[in-house]
Amino acid sequence: MRIILLMGLLCGALTSGVTAQDLEILKERDLRRGNQRPVRFEATAAWTIGIDADELFRDYQAVFGGKASGFDVPVGFGGSLSTYQLDDVSFGVSAGYFRAVVRENYDYQPLLRDTSFGPTQNVTQNMSLTCIPAMITVDYFPVYRQFTGYVGAGLGIGHVSFRWDEELSSTTLPGARRGGQRYNDSHIVPALQIRTGVSLGLDGEVGKNVRAAVTLEGGYLYMPLSAPMMREAASSFVAAVPERLRSDYRVQTGGFQLRVGFLLFVRPPAKTM
Repeated sequence: MRIILLMGLLCGALTSGVTAQDLEILKERDLRRGNQRPVRFEATAAWTIGIDADELFRDYQAVFGGKASGFDVPVGFGGSLSTYQLDDVSFGVSAGYFRAVVRENYDYQPLLRDTSFGPTQNVTQNMSLTCIPAMITVDYFPVYRQFTGYVGAGLGIGHVSFRWDEELSSTTLPGARRGGQRYNDSHIVPALQIRTGVSLGLDGEVGKNVRAAVTLEGGYLYMPLSAPMMREAASSFVAAVPERLRSDYRVQTGGFQLRVGFLLFVRPPAKTM
């Protein structure tokens, strides 16, 4: 396997950033023994695009008079730790964090709607969706190249919290609603991730025991949530509202993700024969 690796490096030296000096260092490793399997540490910043909550926001606009049609694009962060056990295939663990929100203020006129009645009230909405995915990962990531592409996948669980607070201006007119906390609960959901990207190694020898690189990647995180997010809010209306508000709403709390990362390859020093 080492011979095959060296031949591949020799053929791709011009395109992968591997120099003749790097090849000499790799050849010398055949004369060494001990645990030389690298460990990869990575820290990332991520943007999650396209959190799918269409049904939730459809009723949010129609019944509650909201203007927002979805959550914002949250900026999150994450980290991973993996070790190479099968040449260029690594196994590890990863965790991340991001928080998507909706914050808006508007005047709601329920007389213009067919779902309620009452006076005009000023409304302030605060929604927050906090997601913490944790997964076991597997990646094909060529470790002996300075510049390389890679693919990976992860499987695990996500901790998802949703909170919704609604503030309404007070009035004594008939049909007025009162503000309050509409939902505040946490859920454990399945999490699945696929990703691909490029690693741009910083200047330095490929065979060094500590090596750094910058990564650019895209991926998709699937983390579905189902919960009765509008059940309590439906009870705040004097008039009848659609019965579906008391049912569960499905929200795909993940989405497409763009990441920028910084990683370190750390290889334990080898013992010479």
